[in-house]
Amino acid sequence: MHPTSYSERTQPPPVPAMTYAILDRPQVRSPFVGWTIPCLLLCVACGDSSSARPAPPLVEGERLGTPGAHEHGIARMGLAVDGTRLTVDLQLPAESVFGFERAPRSAEERATAAEALDRLRTGGARLFAFPEGVTCALDSAEVEAPEGFEGDHAGEDQQPGEDEGHQHQEDEGHQHQEDEGQVHEEVHLLASLTCSSEPTGPASLRFADLLPDVVQVDLTVFTAAGEAAGRVAPDASFRF
Repeated sequence: MHPTSYSERTQPPPVPAMTYAILDRPQVRSPFVGWTIPCLLLCVACGDSSSARPAPPLVEGERLGTPGAHEHGIARMGLAVDGTRLTVDLQLPAESVFGFERAPRSAEERATAAEALDRLRTGGARLFAFPEGVTCALDSAEVEAPEGFEGDHAGEDQQPGEDEGHQHQEDEGHQHQEDEGQVHEEVHLLASLTCSSEPTGPASLRFADLLPDVVQVDLTVFTAAGEAAGRVAPDASFRF
């Protein structure tokens, strides 16, 4: 019996024909295991494709409140990033905007409401500190206020000769609703901003100047890499 030669001992086993039929890819001969390795597997092993993926957004806070629930002092904000465009969807209790939730009843209250709505309509970009090197400008903003908070005749003062009994009934009705907590008016802001570059990285909220009566924010951030949400402080840091 002849001893096995070196060349015979190191000869790799034959590759099944179906291997080539299934993979149908260029093959690389491996000197270590004496087998055929698909090029595709080598690429996966040598390169980490996940390194090119952007980091998902981050919001560190408590769980969000009940969707649609009205809570005094709590704002609900959604931020959606699409390239250099940022959409802001903000819902606020009327009390946090005007200081009251019923229709204005005096000239002073009407002036207060008008000023508050104007600040909200023009100040969307002031609600944030954007990532370093990114500046964003307001393109458009739509504000929806409760009935009676906008318009030339909303909540006008009572004129002499008006039916006092009718006014008394209205006042009692308003008071009854307020006492039972049935008056829950909200203001809705939908704003669109264009940024100098795509907003990615650390940012923070800045509600204090524009909306000082907001004490917490239910924040949800949407980006191409995912979404994040949490109940946070009105000056909280987060990441796009």
